[in-house]
Amino acid sequence: MCMPHGSGGSKSNAFIKEVSQDQFKKGDPNFVDERISLHEPKIKKSFFSVLLD
Repeated sequence: MCMPHGSGGSKSNAFIKEVSQDQFKKGDPNFVDERISLHEPKIKKSFFSVLLD
């Protein structure tokens, strides 16, 4: 489907907050990492430990 050249819309007027280079390099001190790691490394057990459990 083709769109006419003038129908692309206008530029966004969203507010963009600029941070200083120092804060950009160090990061946000109040940041809380809420990511969940689902990957847990498997613990290798010997044959005899599995047999005796």
